[in-house]
Amino acid sequence: MPEGRRDLVATKLLALIPFYHKHVFRNSRVTGIQVARYRALGVLLKSGPQSMSEIGRRLYISRQYMTAHSDTLIAESLVDRVRGSDDRRGIQLSITPEGEKHLGAFLEDLGYLLTDLSDEDLCTLNESLDNLKKILAKTSRGAENGTADIRW
Repeated sequence: MPEGRRDLVATKLLALIPFYHKHVFRNSRVTGIQVARYRALGVLLKSGPQSMSEIGRRLYISRQYMTAHSDTLIAESLVDRVRGSDDRRGIQLSITPEGEKHLGAFLEDLGYLLTDLSDEDLCTLNESLDNLKKILAKTSRGAENGTADIRW
């Protein structure tokens, strides 16, 4: 691939970040800190109880931030601390029914943002997201950083 095309793709990927926040999260009145909240709840909903370090690894959140973040989620009754099944000394986080309700409401809001799209547009967007995931997982960084772990 010509270097210019690679630079163009890199520039477009970078441009997607503020576009995504402007058109998805800003319309749902969600801040950057809240994005981490929903991502953590999503991990727990899909994968079950996880240690704080595992959630932080999957979401690229530092240990220090993940500790503060989990304390907030616990204080808001969105997650609970539970004993690990493999190691009784280990503590894991588990999504609560309130956390599931909270995440469901957020996903409903996101779905509402898509109501103006036709079925054809929704199919195209769905295929495009699947293709983006597959392509990024092929990169050496994608494979080593868990891009293939993205689960819809």
